[in-house]
Amino acid sequence: MRAYPEAGPTKALPDPSESLDTALSPRPAMPGYVARNEDVLLGFTLPPQFIDRCRQAYLRIPHDPDDGPRQIGVTSASHGEGKTSIALGLATAIAADTLEPTLLLECDLERGSLDRRLGFKRTPGLSDWLDGESRLRVLRAAPLPNLFVIPAGSATIDPARVFYQLSESRLMAELQPRFANIVIDLPPVLDIAYGSLASKLADRIVLVARYGETLVEDLEKVSFLLGRERLCGIILNGTEYRTPNWLRRLL
Repeated sequence: MRAYPEAGPTKALPDPSESLDTALSPRPAMPGYVARNEDVLLGFTLPPQFIDRCRQAYLRIPHDPDDGPRQIGVTSASHGEGKTSIALGLATAIAADTLEPTLLLECDLERGSLDRRLGFKRTPGLSDWLDGESRLRVLRAAPLPNLFVIPAGSATIDPARVFYQLSESRLMAELQPRFANIVIDLPPVLDIAYGSLASKLADRIVLVARYGETLVEDLEKVSFLLGRERLCGIILNGTEYRTPNWLRRLL
């Protein structure tokens, strides 16, 4: 876990443009060689039924392309409720359906887990770039050619400061013209003091709750902290339906 200095000059952030341009338009490689500077995840698969449920969720979120890229934040009341899985499922479904450049931005800086799920090295990542320690790392998530991931990076003891740096940086302004869809894996709201600050990265937020575990009182607290006008819906994770899929779609 990296500590940030309490005082001293702020390091200039490396320009993210080169990393983003390289990921979206990698240099052609010679036959038998990997494209230069291209960072590619090993192929991963999600259960079709899970992707279909995530597809139903994102299609219910209003989106007007004239307003800019689709930008969805995914959060929960506490850790362990499945928000990262839902964020990955939403990004995968959107990328597969739209065929547009789609980004999954991992912003759970203390307990990011995409590296364990997808099998890549956690660092460098977003926090390392914000600290001026490395260039912005953008991974392409095979097998989909239009799905990309920016990992959280090194854990930090001062994540609130990092989120302030993120809000002051021009990263989101650089991402929006390049990606038609941006899914943000946010930290939980109630587990940490800066949850509400982090949620400001997205105008539309999906709240993930785990069936049989998440308290209604916690959902009410999160709704109040986020603002009901920004909350697009609640995804109930970990449910087991006994009715068939075709019948549930008619209900």
